[in-house]
Formats: sequence, C-alpha cells, structure tokens
Amino acid sequence: MLKDNKHSNTSKKSQAPKKSKQNMIAQFNHGDHDGAIHAAIAAIDDNPKDPKRYATLATMLIAINAYDEATQLLMQAIGLFPEDGELVYNFGLLQFRQENWQLAIQYFQQLTKNQDNLGQDATYMVALSYQHLEQPQKALAFALTAHEAAPHRLDAALLTAELLLGMGAFQQAADMLEPQLRTKNAQAFFTYGMALTGAGQDGSKYLDDAKRLDPDSYDQKANQVRDIAGYLLHKESSDD
Repeated sequence: MLKDNKHSNTSKKSQAPKKSKQNMIAQFNHGDHDGAIHAAIAAIDDNPKDPKRYATLATMLIAINAYDEATQLLMQAIGLFPEDGELVYNFGLLQFRQENWQLAIQYFQQLTKNQDNLGQDATYMVALSYQHLEQPQKALAFALTAHEAAPHRLDAALLTAELLLGMGAFQQAADMLEPQLRTKNAQAFFTYGMALTGAGQDGSKYLDDAKRLDPDSYDQKANQVRDIAGYLLHKESSDD
C-alpha cells in the first residue's frame, strides 16, 4: 500500500496538488493502478516543474515492479531536480527493490543527515540494506541511529532487536522491544518472546500471542524458535 509521504512542510499554495496526490494514492491503493498512473502522468504534464509529482508517479511504478519505467522517470527527474530528497530516496528504494543493496546504500546515505522523517526513513533503509548484505555490525549501527531518532517507531525498534538477537544479545533485544509491546504487533511479540527465551526467561506467553495474531507468519519463523532452543542446549553443554 502506498503512503502519502509527509517529509516536507506544505504551504497553503501547494495544498491543492497535495489533495490531488492523496486522491491518486487512494485510487492506486484501491486497485485502480492504471487510472492512478495515468492521473499521475497528467499531473506532471500539468506542472512539470513540481518534483513531488515525479516522486508520486515513481512510487507507483516501483510498487507494481515497473522498474525500467521507474528508472527512466527518476533519472529524468533527478536530472531536473538534483537536490530533491524524495527523488533521491525513491531511487534508493528502486535499487533496494531490485536487490542492488550497495547502490541503494549510496543513495540513502545522501539523506541520513536530514533531521526529518525522510532522514529517518533513509537511515532505516541503510540498516536494512546492510542486513541484506550480511553486515550485521554496520546494520546495527544504522538501526540504532534510526531508533534513537524516533524511539516510537516500531520498524526501527524491531530491526534493531532482530539484529541484537542474531548476535546473541538477548537481554538487550528484549529491552529494546519491551516499550513496543503496547502496539500488540505479532512480530514484536514474536521477537520479544524469542529474546526472553534466549535470555533464559519464559517467553512462551509472547510467542503464543504472536501465533494467535499471525499464525502463518509464526509457522514460517518456527525454525528460529528451534535455533534458539538449540543454542541454549549447546550453551548448557558448554557450561557443564
């Protein structure tokens, strides 16, 4: 589902295009992809000097995996508006979706110094890219930065906790996620339950909650439960 990114303040002068953008996104999210894309193209034709209109169309193209079209559009748009952060972010997202993790990092890192939602999103995406590159220490550094910038965000807290879990820092992972339990999120319950179990505590209640809320996802992650159990058995044997 597409979201109306609110990375920048909107003046009264630009409120009409924003409303049009919201309508296009709603149309896209309700399944009328062709209609929404045509409306986004018409919006660019109506005002080709507004970079946000290119970003809206690019987001739609990326969402339907039209990567060649998105690449052509974003290269043209960045050529016209090289300083527009949302276009740079979208190009990073385009590379990420195509599993070009290193190239994605190059684009996201251009935005990580921004003290706004766009900067937070970019920092999180750098962490996620490093995780895919199997560089957990770098991923953790950026995930922690994203979490510290926005402690309320579930995605950054979850990613940080998952990376800590993978490093065997079970108690730290549990401490990271405990404030997020109020979200009643299945993944938060699962990861918290795993962290408690790894720390030698009883995490079964939270694992049960995760299974109740999202049984399909739980079944897919069942091997992680076995991995933790195996780790604890190995640890006990080593301690003996």
